[in-house]
Amino acid sequence: MNTIDIHVHHRWTDPSQPRPDHSLDQLKALALRNGIGKVLLLTIAIDQSQEATRKRNDATLRLMEEDLNFFLGACYLNATHDPEFSQQEAVRCVRAGMVAIKQHMDAFADDPRQDPISEVAAELDVPIVWHAWYKRSDKYPHESDASQIARLARRTPRARYVMAHLTGVGRRGVQDVADLPNVWVDTSGCWPESEIVEYAVRHLGADRVVYGSDYVGRDYAVQLARVLGAGILEEDREKILWKNAASLLKLNR
Repeated sequence: MNTIDIHVHHRWTDPSQPRPDHSLDQLKALALRNGIGKVLLLTIAIDQSQEATRKRNDATLRLMEEDLNFFLGACYLNATHDPEFSQQEAVRCVRAGMVAIKQHMDAFADDPRQDPISEVAAELDVPIVWHAWYKRSDKYPHESDASQIARLARRTPRARYVMAHLTGVGRRGVQDVADLPNVWVDTSGCWPESEIVEYAVRHLGADRVVYGSDYVGRDYAVQLARVLGAGILEEDREKILWKNAASLLKLNR
């Protein structure tokens, strides 16, 4: 069970409230059934207060304590919060064992308010997992696309980014970040699309593609099939399924 899933959402928002046992136990059981040995837990706190954001991060930390070998944690940060709070929260969470930062749709990726978060991520040597999607309709407020991730990455070259949703940004998104060595792409997104993983490997190199499912919004098995069924070298498949994530998240240090 070497596979590392870099994009798994949990729904425990406050550790002072009862643990949602069924959904969390199912999250783990289904992952193990599909050969996934570690998951990066992502919480979402869009438009939440600083206190509520901290509680969500505390819930992630509690889950990490349950199984340090299986549950990895990402610290959720919001660029609309006070920069000092965000930087202190990042330090707190990483010192407690988290291995990444998560950002979603609180402000666009190329908003200058993102810079303090990128700076502290670079100092702590942890990557930022960024939601991104190209849409013609039904776009959420402050939902970033790949071009905005690219602008942020160019402006902050010391930081490392995982642009989520390969099948959400598509070929256009791959081209947006192709010349940016500080951007990786995770394979999560819509249902399987023929040749999209192969396209990413050709244009980014296998070293910059990582497996992610977007569970619970997506199914582990279906998202894995996108990588397992791709026409790529076995050594590249192994990189995507776990080696790149292990390196990116510094799991061997």
